[in-house]
Amino acid sequence: MDYINNWFSQYQPHSHEVFNIFIAIGMIFALLNTFLGFKLTKLWSTLIGIAVGFIFGFIAGAMIWHNDGVALICAIVLAVVLGALAFFIYKAGVFLMCGIAVLSVVFLLLDACSLNPAVSLSVSCIAGVIAGVLSVLFMRPFIIITTALGGGFSFAHSLFELLPAELSSNNLVFGLSLTVLLTGAVIAVLGIIVQFATTKKHVKSKD
Repeated sequence: MDYINNWFSQYQPHSHEVFNIFIAIGMIFALLNTFLGFKLTKLWSTLIGIAVGFIFGFIAGAMIWHNDGVALICAIVLAVVLGALAFFIYKAGVFLMCGIAVLSVVFLLLDACSLNPAVSLSVSCIAGVIAGVLSVLFMRPFIIITTALGGGFSFAHSLFELLPAELSSNNLVFGLSLTVLLTGAVIAVLGIIVQFATTKKHVKSKD
């Protein structure tokens, strides 16, 4: 892991600026997901498949072989496999995309409530699997709703990370600022309306 630490260390003098840049980039992707989630399903699902494969491949390789080089190879192989599955098998990609979106939102809410991290992660994973299954059964509406909700709340959370703290409400709901929740809800609803209005009702899915 030394090369990763070295890579990050070069940015430490400007860590705050780098952090803000990453947040801004995340906000752009969140907005795209909110308003174009259904149209970008194949792209998002492929990218998520690659990301999930890389992360779990690296962790598994490091735990089994205790070697960063081998772990990196495992990460790349699994990233390619899951990315290809998500790209060529439409429903697998949809399952991953919606599952990860719901997992992220649920974990954000539970983590804000200061629950045990293991409990938060377990509940979030279960919610993600359920969401993935439902997304395959009810393709268009579920993709639209989950991408809009995930993107809307992610954008709102990131936005108030950049803004002065006094702009956030002190009233907490589920451990999050009421201002963040209201902003996220408004953006999510707008995203749902736009996506339903700009996508076709009958889309031929690929097995």
